Amino acid sequence: MSQPTPIQALGKAAKGVLPKPSPAMVVDTFNLVLASANQWVKVINEEKTKREEIRAWEHTQLEIIHVQRDFLLTALDKTFDERRENFRRLFDNLDAALVSDREDAAAQVAEILGAITELAQTSPFKDLKSPALVVQEFLQGGRVIEL
Repeated sequence: MSQPTPIQALGKAAKGVLPKPSPAMVVDTFNLVLASANQWVKVINEEKTKREEIRAWEHTQLEIIHVQRDFLLTALDKTFDERRENFRRLFDNLDAALVSDREDAAAQVAEILGAITELAQTSPFKDLKSPALVVQEFLQGGRVIEL
């Protein structure tokens, strides 16, 4: 035969110590069991509701993150398109200055090389602190980004 569980052992020990319950004690004990069971059901339902609210919040946050991510990626694509265009324009100007017969061609080449170097040293990520700031900057700048 297996060993009794601690609860079973406690129950057996209590039988010898506790007096025979009166009908009022039985009713009170029954009411305590009902109250405990009702409290348990209430807590379970409250926690279930909280879990559902958390899942809904999580879903909303994930949608917000995806929209911000898509916006940021589009903004970065546009920024890099703009940078690429600026580099292309500067190199076209450099090519023209290199073959120029103008007296100030050397100064113009030096100026364009300085502009290329300055553009290369700047990063579109240097001021990036949060996606909200990026969105705010683009909105304030009046830029239109098609998604």
